[in-house]
Amino acid sequence: MVSHKGINKDGMTSRNKNLEIRIQKYLNGELSDREISDFVKSFSEEGFKEQLDQSIEIDYLMAIQCTTIDSKRAYLDFLSQIKSKKIDIAHTPKKKPFAVLKYAAIFIGVIGLTYVLGIQNEYKKEFPSLIINEKAITLQLENGKIKTIHSNGKIQITDKKGHVLAIQQGNKITYKENLNSKKLVYNELNIPYGKTFQVRLSDGTEVFLNAGSSLKYPVAFLKGKNRQVFVKGEAYFKVTKDAKHPFVVTMDDIDISVLGTEFNVSFYKEDDCINTVLVTGKVQLHSTSAVSDSNNSLKLTPGHIASWNKAERNFTVANVDTEIYTRWMEGKLVFRDMPFKMIRKKLERHYNVSIVNHNKQLDQNTFSANFDIESIEDVLETFNRNFNIKYKIVDNQVVIY
Repeated sequence: MVSHKGINKDGMTSRNKNLEIRIQKYLNGELSDREISDFVKSFSEEGFKEQLDQSIEIDYLMAIQCTTIDSKRAYLDFLSQIKSKKIDIAHTPKKKPFAVLKYAAIFIGVIGLTYVLGIQNEYKKEFPSLIINEKAITLQLENGKIKTIHSNGKIQITDKKGHVLAIQQGNKITYKENLNSKKLVYNELNIPYGKTFQVRLSDGTEVFLNAGSSLKYPVAFLKGKNRQVFVKGEAYFKVTKDAKHPFVVTMDDIDISVLGTEFNVSFYKEDDCINTVLVTGKVQLHSTSAVSDSNNSLKLTPGHIASWNKAERNFTVANVDTEIYTRWMEGKLVFRDMPFKMIRKKLERHYNVSIVNHNKQLDQNTFSANFDIESIEDVLETFNRNFNIKYKIVDNQVVIY
């Protein structure tokens, strides 16, 4: 083992630079907690480990200092103080349970988080294992018949005359193009918790559906009419361009009109807002339940999120990193300054588990983290070790107290 004294200045600078790079990638959602944990474990120098320990100790102080400044400035300030050892660790206030970690948690949390992940095998809890009761993806046909979709299977979707409309293979259904139809005939996909799915519509548009979502769509679009589909939950669209036939996504009381573009939409029944994140192209949003004016209609440009508040009946727009909102298609969970109430619901949908929270104060606190291949047990243990969130497994439910 190489001691801290044996590391030259250039070597330590290089290691610190590598750590900075990985934190930046973590901020962008490009690295999971487990990936950065593996990086941290590759360093055996005690001095380096000690530096990580110190970063855990100061997270509460930095959370207070950084809540009123932007994340980049907070991040650079944090690194400079660590390197120059200007922070008096001995007089740092103890971390309060359920501290609301704003921007600071994004980068400080990753150091403490991944270090704990690297050694968490030493602290395994003795809890009953969660039994995941899987539900099947279903496809409802125009006649009301329900077909069960198996991710490892292959079936043909036919009309009442036996004509093939689409083929399902694995986690995707592909509808035939250029189908002649004189009336709209709808199919509806329903995706349960713990699963995602993909469908290619008859116009070539690709739709990715997240867990707990549904999509109602025509098996063939009509000439001279809008291409309209209906979504509940969360979906990502890659819309095929057709200037003569605008594509319209209806989500509750919001219509999102596009020609050819990529965007993410999200609205579950427990959500307060309907969110649209534009990746490329342009979209027009309009509330179908309000009089048309500047408050309930807008054009969105790439790199922005539009949120329709159902209670206040208006839109708000903000600049965002779109990858944070689309990583779910890769099976990743990315939380950025998110209330625990929302995190709970996302975990329930992603892992198909039930989480009961008896700590109502906790629901209002915000956290930041990335998860990739971790199990639900790994995620719960991460929150427990880093934020003192107590839980147990009772009757196949996660109970937080």
